[in-house]
Amino acid sequence: MIEIIIFLFSGIFIGIVAGLFGLGGGLLIVPVVTYSLIYFSKIPSDQAILIAISTSLASMIMTGAMAVYAHTKNTNIDYKIIKKFLLGLIIGSIFTGYFFKVIPGDYLKNVFILFTLFIAYRLFNSNVTQKKPKLPGLLWTNFVGLFFSMISSILGIGGGTLFTPYLIKYNVPSRLAIGTSSAFGFFIGLFASITVFISSSSMEHNNIPLFGYIYIPAIIFLTLPSLVFVNLSAGWLLKISDARAKHWFASLLLIIGVSMALQ
Repeated sequence: MIEIIIFLFSGIFIGIVAGLFGLGGGLLIVPVVTYSLIYFSKIPSDQAILIAISTSLASMIMTGAMAVYAHTKNTNIDYKIIKKFLLGLIIGSIFTGYFFKVIPGDYLKNVFILFTLFIAYRLFNSNVTQKKPKLPGLLWTNFVGLFFSMISSILGIGGGTLFTPYLIKYNVPSRLAIGTSSAFGFFIGLFASITVFISSSSMEHNNIPLFGYIYIPAIIFLTLPSLVFVNLSAGWLLKISDARAKHWFASLLLIIGVSMALQ
């Protein structure tokens, strides 16, 4: 019962974060599910993390799809930008889905922490620009999509943490960058989850309900409640100024970076 309550409250927060900032929620799902499996089901930590990341990727499909729907309705997604990154993003997600168990995640995690803190600093010290968005060429954007999707898949997080500040750097308005990044999170979760499921052998521990490596109670009691708040909070983004959205996102990145460094 305690586990269900934890999942429900976590799901509410994840939904708000996913809708408001375009994040997939994995930064919360992974530690919550990991510690839940270790504490309540006595699963070894290395296997609990594997289950948590797989569950987070599956969750990103549902929260990402709802966020895409809500942001499309509010005209906060630029599908031309998505096309520039999509091929590399798909390749990176598929590759990592097959091999993420053997990729050393500690190095990428440290790079990710430094990246979030640096981008938070840059966002706090940058001004809102009215310049027209100007992204790099197709080759470079697909390389960025591949690299970001690999990091996101390994850590079980949505693409918003990486893609949103990157798009803002190239003069994409904050609201549009957040909405577009939610679509990236959906594609990362979809292709990484499919390949993880195909490449993974079945796992059974203490009769806990698993589908492949996906922890079913977390999907039911954590992910499904979050969908309501994804749709709700995506509308809130329209009421926030571009400068405030940028600063709120920078604050969230700062919290994420410090939290991951302390784990």
